[in-house]
Amino acid sequence: MGPDHGGLAVVTGASAGIGREIARELARRGHPVLAVARRVERLEALATEAGSAGWAEIHPCAQDVTASGAETRIAERAAALGGARWLVNDAGVSTHRPVDEDDPAAIRRVLRLNVEALVLVTRALLPQLLASPGGRILNIASLAGMQPTPWYTVYGASKAFVISFSEGLAEELRGRATVTAFCPGPVRTEIFDVSAPGVTRRPTRRDADPAESARAALDAAERGRVVAVPDAMGKAMAALVRVCPRALVRRISRKAAVRYIGYDPPRR
Repeated sequence: MGPDHGGLAVVTGASAGIGREIARELARRGHPVLAVARRVERLEALATEAGSAGWAEIHPCAQDVTASGAETRIAERAAALGGARWLVNDAGVSTHRPVDEDDPAAIRRVLRLNVEALVLVTRALLPQLLASPGGRILNIASLAGMQPTPWYTVYGASKAFVISFSEGLAEELRGRATVTAFCPGPVRTEIFDVSAPGVTRRPTRRDADPAESARAALDAAERGRVVAVPDAMGKAMAALVRVCPRALVRRISRKAAVRYIGYDPPRR
C-alpha cells in the first residue's frame, strides 16, 4: 500500500507529544481526525488550529481511554463521522521507579493505558478499519520495548507487549490492513515529567523532536513497515539486542538503559 490521503483517522493521546503532532500532520495531509484525550481544552485548540490553517477537520473527543466502555464510545463517534481508516494508538504513560518501591496505582495505570486500552480500542475499531480500503493501525511503542529496562521495567515491558501485539496482528490482518509498531528512543515530550516528577533528567543529544517523530511514524505506516525504528543509533541498538546473549543484554541494560534516556540509575 502506498501513500494515501483522506479517510478518518482516530488518534489517542492527541493532546500532547507525538500524538498531538500526529493529529496535526494527518490533518495537514488531508485526513479528518478524531482526536482523543482527556484534556478537552487542548483538543479544542487543535481543532481551531486545523480550521485556521485550512487542514482537514479535527474533531475533539474528550475521553479517558481507560474508562469503562471508552472503546465503544470512541468507535461509535468514529462511525458517526463515516468510519475510521486510520487508528493511531499513542496514549501512554510511564513510571520510573524500582518495582518494589513503585506505587501500585501507578503500575496499574501504566498497564491499563499502555496495554489494556490499546488492545480494546484496536478491537473496537477493527470492523471499521477492515471495511475501509487501506486501513492502517499505528501503535506508538518504544525502543525501551526491545530489551529489559531496569528502573523502567514496567514501562519497557508494556512496550514489549505493544511490539509483540503489533507483529501478531500484522500477520492476522495481512492483505486486509497494515499494522505498524513505531519504536523511537527518547522524544522531547511531557512523559518524563509525568513519569518521574521531581527526578532530575538530563536532556540528551538523542532527544528527538516530536514533530519529526510524528512524520517518521506516519511515513513508516504508509510504507507498511511492521516494526519501525526511526534513527541510526536506535537501529544499531535493536540489531545488537537481537544477536547478543540475553544475559549480556540484561547486564548492559542495567548499566546503560536509563542513562540512555537521561536518568541516573538509583543507588541500590
